[in-house]
Amino acid sequence: MKHLAIIDLGSNSARLSIQAVDDQGHNTEIKRMKIMTRLAEGMGQSEEKKLQPQAIERTLAAIQTFMRAYQDLPDLKVTGIATAAVRAASNQREFLRQVADLTGVEVNVLSGTKEAYYDYLGVAHSLDLTDYMICDMGGGSFELVLAQNNQAQHLISIPYGAVSLSEKFHSADRISAYDLFRFQNFIQKSFDQLDWFEKGRHLPLVLLGGANRTVGRCKLFDEGAIDPEQMHGVVMPTTEFVDRYASWLQMSLAERRADLEDEADRADIIIGGLTPVVQMLTHLNMPEVIFSDSGVREGIIYEMLHE
Repeated sequence: MKHLAIIDLGSNSARLSIQAVDDQGHNTEIKRMKIMTRLAEGMGQSEEKKLQPQAIERTLAAIQTFMRAYQDLPDLKVTGIATAAVRAASNQREFLRQVADLTGVEVNVLSGTKEAYYDYLGVAHSLDLTDYMICDMGGGSFELVLAQNNQAQHLISIPYGAVSLSEKFHSADRISAYDLFRFQNFIQKSFDQLDWFEKGRHLPLVLLGGANRTVGRCKLFDEGAIDPEQMHGVVMPTTEFVDRYASWLQMSLAERRADLEDEADRADIIIGGLTPVVQMLTHLNMPEVIFSDSGVREGIIYEMLHE
């Protein structure tokens, strides 16, 4: 039995996925971990886009926790990836050297297009869909994919996400009407630059990323699901998604934290993360969202096992 461990250093959280691979090449996830690190925190307020010392410390501590989870596994291959925060950081080299010194792993900094492609692979090989769009809302970027006949036709990474947008438009607490108006205009201008964007009209939207999954978990929890984490393939009407967003939009940060309970650590970035999604759903008149647990890491695993 072989083992694969993937460390994913995102802008808002660090994640670990450990896979057991049998002699026939079939893989099973045996462990999954997530630690909030806020690696992108403070980058938007720095002219040179530097990863901040406290954010680096939190991320290195998370990696050490991951190492304890996989260090005793036999026949192990460890792969490290990093996304938007590290991609944009002026001190990227220094950070990657610190990670390599700690783990012995050379982290691969994914381009935005590559990140979107792995999202597509993760979705295409786990959900039975034909024509759809994908939105992966991260902390420092979000990826969009338009798939037709289950083939990726257009992929893009837009270089802002839940953390950076929350800082830019002051949406951590109750957002002002002025800032919300600025926020919505900013997002729409980004969408208007995509000549293929309107092709997504009336298609379902597959959702990845922490802010999006928070909505899915809250839905399942409210419905009395035994395990709200098991949301892969769960469908939610757009009207229900927008209503939940609208209710959080009216709340103060303290009220949001109380409402989100186990997801309270996302209360200050949930509006920043969901506003672009709601803008897309309403502009393109999309009927429903589909939550996916399969994204970048699963796309990489698929590629590794089918090389």
